[in-house]
Amino acid sequence: MRAYRDLFAHPRARWPLLSSMVARLTQGMIIIAIVYLLRRESYSFTAAGIVTAAHQVGLGVGAPIQGRLVDRFGQVRVLVPDALVYLLGTIAIAVLAASGAAVGAIAVVAACAGAVLPPVGPCSRVLMSSLFPTGRMRETAFAVTSIAVELGYVIGPLIAIGIAEAIRPDLAVVAAGVFAAVGTLGYASTSSARRFVVTAPVGPRVSALRVPGLRLLMAAFGAIAVVFGALDVVVPAVAELIARPSDAGWLLACIAAGSVVGGLVYGGRVWSGTPVSRLRRVIVALAVGMFLLPVATASVPAFAVTLALAGVFLAPTTIIAFQLIDDLAIRGTQTEAQAWTQTAVVIGVAIGAALSGAAVDLVGPAASFLAAAGSVSVGAIVILAGSRWLETETTPADQGDRPPTA
Repeated sequence: MRAYRDLFAHPRARWPLLSSMVARLTQGMIIIAIVYLLRRESYSFTAAGIVTAAHQVGLGVGAPIQGRLVDRFGQVRVLVPDALVYLLGTIAIAVLAASGAAVGAIAVVAACAGAVLPPVGPCSRVLMSSLFPTGRMRETAFAVTSIAVELGYVIGPLIAIGIAEAIRPDLAVVAAGVFAAVGTLGYASTSSARRFVVTAPVGPRVSALRVPGLRLLMAAFGAIAVVFGALDVVVPAVAELIARPSDAGWLLACIAAGSVVGGLVYGGRVWSGTPVSRLRRVIVALAVGMFLLPVATASVPAFAVTLALAGVFLAPTTIIAFQLIDDLAIRGTQTEAQAWTQTAVVIGVAIGAALSGAAVDLVGPAASFLAAAGSVSVGAIVILAGSRWLETETTPADQGDRPPTA
């Protein structure tokens, strides 16, 4: 754990990391909060899938736009207005659902809100890369940024369900917006974010997707993310069938808890092999773990344990991938590159949420999980077949000189 102590002792890394963790609670809260609200207001699982998919599609479309704006204008000038508008969007979703509005209207508002979700994750990864260009601290910093996402998925659902059960479901949706605003504004107020220097591109501005290796990672992680969209809808369905609806929060937290454990172990030491060779190994293990889920939906204890086991290799997969994205990105496009991969992930989540919502209504949760787990295998195959693009794409001509500090 010394690596983590050293990282949080660094004065310019500590507060950006901590404040970004608060903002990341939102992504663990918002989907389950919307599903819970819509079910309480007598909407179907299909309707819940459509609305959550709309939010994720909005996020997928907006993320690279936000990333490109950050690369051009700096982090603070983009993050602050995004935080405030997103909060207003969650309030609108809550009001519409509680008033029995049409599914289409709620979906449109959810998509607009998703498009302005503050890109704190991509911003914090680029900031950590500028603070620690190489070495062990860089590995640990990327591990913490990935673990923060998983902690959001451990704590976020519990907060959302707790607010929905103890107070009102619509306030759980609004609370997701509050956490986004508080965490983002806290991050934007740190000296590291305010002093972050925008990196000038080498030559004319180009899209981050010019790099084939990034396109490969985008395709792979889009396929993998289908299963996580399914989790957000199918886990509540399993809880409703074999336990209580309120158990969905802690069941969803199980897979994130397993991922946190895997991320802590991975980020706490130096591993042998290249990042690409490590990615090949952990993504195969992730695919195997996901195929355990469809056979464990009859028992709450078995389902919880299987969710945790399936999550162990998730954080190591994302940690390595985000490092490769930063290595592959053309100078001046680092935030956009991180955001494009987020786009792939949220589109995969949207597809998984929409299809699994209908599948639960038609054939039940086990079959929904089986199909979604197959998508993880597709992502693993893409990585294994195209890993040469990840090994060879970084060149001095593409990269330019990386900035030593923020």
